Amino acid sequence: MDRKHRRIVIIILVILGILALGPILYMFRSPVLIVVDDEFIGLYGLHRSWVKQIETSLKLFRQIKVVRVADGASPDVVAFAAAEAAARPYAALFPFRYRQGAQRYVEESPGIPVGVFGGGLQTRSTEDDGLVFITTDKIRDLYRAGRCAAIFARSNGGGILFFTGDLVDWNDKDAFLRGLRDQGFDNSPIFVDKGEEYTLSQGLSCIIMARAAENYPEDGSSVPMILFSWVDPGVTAREIKLIFDDSPWALATEAAKTLHRGGEARTVPSEILVLQDRIGDAGVLRDIKKIVKGKDGN
Repeated sequence: MDRKHRRIVIIILVILGILALGPILYMFRSPVLIVVDDEFIGLYGLHRSWVKQIETSLKLFRQIKVVRVADGASPDVVAFAAAEAAARPYAALFPFRYRQGAQRYVEESPGIPVGVFGGGLQTRSTEDDGLVFITTDKIRDLYRAGRCAAIFARSNGGGILFFTGDLVDWNDKDAFLRGLRDQGFDNSPIFVDKGEEYTLSQGLSCIIMARAAENYPEDGSSVPMILFSWVDPGVTAREIKLIFDDSPWALATEAAKTLHRGGEARTVPSEILVLQDRIGDAGVLRDIKKIVKGKDGN
């Protein structure tokens, strides 16, 4: 074999070695734990959860181990399940409803970065030492929702109706209004707060739902809707055009990175799902995508 052929063989062997090294490194890197329960999987969707597990794993280039617990599991059970999943994980992520289990895990597994999804400063207690809270950037979410709603309104000139939920306060509403104004919608939207009854009127161009999915307006089937929910898009009505998802899976990548950097509590915007096949207007779809991808300066 002459020198030229030997060089080619060496190059090929080096490439094959690099390709083989990647999976080996991946398997030996410490995993990220994420705690879920049956209720969440039922809402989010089993197949969708599996896809997000793979997607998050590729983004972080490390295994994602799902720690599945029974609905309402006790703090001891949650902490034990997480501890059994991996001895020294890269990070452990818990839903807010299992923050007591997260606190127990911190006490029993010192040195492991632990994040809790949801909650806020007002919901934290002195017993939450060692936990990093990853909360939703509601201001940015509502601002972007306002801009998207204004785009739907532009296409037919109708009004905008917002069914608010428990976590929508006046600061959030102000962010939504700024989004509307910045996108050129000058009329006043209708806010329907929790507990209020409202009969849909004619001439609506967009409905925003920050309440549970079961509260869909029954007589608004022709109106484009923006939904804030963890629900699987495949089980929603075709009138749902956008879904703002702040589920643990949507925030997991940024949460793990924050914990690795030793960061404090921080906010992360929702993942916006654009259901493209439900938006018939190409211009509307193009402008919506610009806002979602942040290509318009916001």
